[in-house]
Amino acid sequence: MGARIKLALPWIALAALLAVPALGLGANIVRLLFITFVWVTTSLAWNLLGGLAGQVSFGFAVFYGLGAYAAALLIDAGVSPYFSFFAAGAVAAFGSLLVGLPTFRLRGPYFAIATIGVSEAVRVIADNLSITGGASGFRIVEHRPFRQLEHYYTALGLAALAVIVSLLIEHSKFGLGLVAIRLDEEAAADLGVNPYTYKLLAHAVAAALTGMAGGVFARYAAFIHPHGVFAFNTSVYILLMPVIGGIGTVLGAVLGGVIFGIVEEQLVAGFPQIHLLLYGSLLILIILVEPDGIVGLFRRLLRRFTKDHADTNVAGPRPDEILRGTGGA
Repeated sequence: MGARIKLALPWIALAALLAVPALGLGANIVRLLFITFVWVTTSLAWNLLGGLAGQVSFGFAVFYGLGAYAAALLIDAGVSPYFSFFAAGAVAAFGSLLVGLPTFRLRGPYFAIATIGVSEAVRVIADNLSITGGASGFRIVEHRPFRQLEHYYTALGLAALAVIVSLLIEHSKFGLGLVAIRLDEEAAADLGVNPYTYKLLAHAVAAALTGMAGGVFARYAAFIHPHGVFAFNTSVYILLMPVIGGIGTVLGAVLGGVIFGIVEEQLVAGFPQIHLLLYGSLLILIILVEPDGIVGLFRRLLRRFTKDHADTNVAGPRPDEILRGTGGA
């Protein structure tokens, strides 16, 4: 695929998505696309830390929930929703520092387990705070009429921002430093990369995007509760999407978010008691059949047709490493 086509494809896709509402789609389809954009944003955010830096976190629900509640409280107080989204990102980024400062001193499975513990601890705390509404949840009263298309374009804009940020980081010196950390942290440090600082920065950027996604979702839902936005399920969903699409690639994170966004509601509605089992089975199936996800499958098929056996260097930890919690750290 030519370089010009590669550059043009994202803009063509964005233009098409901007024009989609003009086709007169039903409200349910627009809602499904809105949710998909939110998941794509979180998938891209996790990929910055888990895919590029190889730090497998099971705790991104913390940032999603912090962003959701920060935006909900501000919007309920009459603050502009768009200012609230940026504030939600700032709150989540600050939260990432509190989480990252102690946990990034751990490596491999110890880091992964620590993020699970932090996530559950935050959920329990949120469950018992009056400002969050406790277990009863928090209802947002927005002082303006509900316009679904406004929510659609807000979520689309945020997903586009996440793609741009991901591409800029991936092709920057900072992104190369993160990849070096994933490949060999000691060697990266010898070359002048400060692993601790780099991981904290990547964590903060990823948390900010995830927090903004949580804020956008909270405004649309108008009701949130700790067992939803802070749930461990949410962390698993966020991690699963890049695995489906292809860890360490922007395209893989986007594809994983799109597929998950489309099928997630159908699985939950159709199999409410076993949908987590289905997600686990899907993860195992990907590990056994195509560890590099959909992007890896496409590349394998492309090589078969072009006879190009060059190393395509699908970055990021493999899903089996995730299960063992040894994602390059």
